[in-house]
Amino acid sequence: MRAEGYLLAGRYRLVERLGQGGAGTVWRAHDETLHRQVAVKQVTVPRELTPRERAEFADRAIHEARSAGRLRDPAIVLVHDVVLEEGQPWIILDLIAGRSLDKVIKEHGPMPPDLVARVGLRVLSALSVAHSHGIVHQDVKPANILLDADGSAMLTDFGIAVPIGGRADKYGSAGSPGYMAPERLNEHPSGPASDLWSLGASLYTAVEGRAPFERAGPAAVAAAVLLHEPPPPVRAGRRLGGLLTAMLAKDPAARPTAAQVREELHAVLASPAPGASSRRRWWLVPAVLAAVALLGTGGWYGLTVLGQEDPGRFAAAPAPCELLTDAQAAQLLKGTARRAATREGECRWQVHQGSRSVRSITVRTWAEQPTGDFGGPEVAALRFANERTVRGGTEGVAFRKSVGPVSDVRDVGEAAIVQSTFERSMGAPDEGRADSTVLLRTSNLLAEVVWHEEDAKRSSKVDQKPVLATARMVSTALRG
Repeated sequence: MRAEGYLLAGRYRLVERLGQGGAGTVWRAHDETLHRQVAVKQVTVPRELTPRERAEFADRAIHEARSAGRLRDPAIVLVHDVVLEEGQPWIILDLIAGRSLDKVIKEHGPMPPDLVARVGLRVLSALSVAHSHGIVHQDVKPANILLDADGSAMLTDFGIAVPIGGRADKYGSAGSPGYMAPERLNEHPSGPASDLWSLGASLYTAVEGRAPFERAGPAAVAAAVLLHEPPPPVRAGRRLGGLLTAMLAKDPAARPTAAQVREELHAVLASPAPGASSRRRWWLVPAVLAAVALLGTGGWYGLTVLGQEDPGRFAAAPAPCELLTDAQAAQLLKGTARRAATREGECRWQVHQGSRSVRSITVRTWAEQPTGDFGGPEVAALRFANERTVRGGTEGVAFRKSVGPVSDVRDVGEAAIVQSTFERSMGAPDEGRADSTVLLRTSNLLAEVVWHEEDAKRSSKVDQKPVLATARMVSTALRG
């Protein structure tokens, strides 16, 4: 690894490291020939390669960078030069004074649909130019989408781009699992539809605030991409949400074309009248069907209700500390319970042994509001289905933590699920921390009840009776 101050090719002085990922390290550098600031990408060369394979890898990286250097579009970060030094490929690019989309989402949360549509149109423009030159990007993701001061987006990092119809990088450095199309994970050839799938996943992340196939680890993410449907978008609105769901189809042939994606993104910006927005393209129909199937007839309000902005029963979320009395908490926790409003929308009752909390109940509440496309209860129903899917994907064992399945709960709210986890203590295989969580929905309100116990004895199944009893008390209080 080169250090700051290193002079590359007698011309590019490395100033500071800007970021590092699986595909390489990006530096800010000073071009001492033209006296300007540039970005320099140090391409990661897998260590396990033989000398011959290293040479092949370097040749391919140089060839692809030169191909990318031919691309010209306002939304493409320009490639200026390629350097091979001691078998190490380096790519010289424009230095963009912007921030990556993933950082913007992490710091500011979900973006509004119209802004997401603008980002999508810019990235789509860059991809269309690349595809017209017979090149697929292969690594479209929020980290490779840069936003400048006025919100304009640019697509960077064509370092692993390949010709249309080409296969994934045999050295294993190409792409990020959550943003790789299913056919790429199956080692099938890449095409424009693969990049559009990745764009759909990136825009989904931007508007919803989390990735469509978010899971605990890369293997679980890859399995979700191949086997599961993403949770229906909630914040995107009906038109953008339907487009994103269609773009994430498993079958490349079922996805909308670039022209169809462009048309729909322009329609999102145009904010057509409700009557016009209800028109559906043939490729948007599966999005509606997927939402109905995922939510089920019991939790779905029906297509006839869509578009009616019912605000729901709750103008604001009830104070969680008022949904359970101190006497009820003490009875459930079997001890003197201390109550504290730990943060907005959350209340916790704890039983202590000395200064140490050994058992606790946490109640959280939040009310969903109409979005312009969906009423409050519809938003809550979609959010509940989203949470059910995501939580169900966490089931399994990882290191000392075991996560159980998601199960439906009867007679709690309009719909409810429960899930338990157990984490073994270090050096005590038969003891650990146990948590059981109930998520319930009623009208436009979602509430979460968490039962936590320290020093719990390990068994084949965590006892869910305490959390279910607590959830029923909270549900009763909500009905009142």
